[in-house]
Amino acid sequence: MPGSNHDIDASFMDTLPFSLRDVALELIRFSSLKDMLEMLQNGPNKQLKSNFNLTPQQWNQVLNTVILTKISYFQISTNFPNVYIDKLIEIAAFAYGKKGANAAELYQAMLNEHPMFADWLKNCLLVKQKKVRLQQVQAKAKQTKT
Repeated sequence: MPGSNHDIDASFMDTLPFSLRDVALELIRFSSLKDMLEMLQNGPNKQLKSNFNLTPQQWNQVLNTVILTKISYFQISTNFPNVYIDKLIEIAAFAYGKKGANAAELYQAMLNEHPMFADWLKNCLLVKQKKVRLQQVQAKAKQTKT
């Protein structure tokens, strides 16, 4: 991604027609994930509409693409709350057209065309498993102290 120092999955952007890439780049650079989700629900703001003459279907395609790309910005670690991890996966499933899919299902769906994002999903699952193991160890340690 030009002008970006984030380790992101650009494979979603690569699937966009060239005519939609400028608006996608603007959204990636200047909009938060929250902004993008609001635009997906309510439509783009007046400035974007005046700068880019897109059909509703094109806006939907661009927004889903940039949402998936923006999600890949998040570096998931054990400090990341599970509720946030789950919400990002839920958003990703919706944006990818697999509403209701869990992380494992979404991983399988993305593995061939978006392997970097599939790795991001795999990391989410591994982090959640690691957190469960840490909680179990802490609970066991607490039991042995009492």
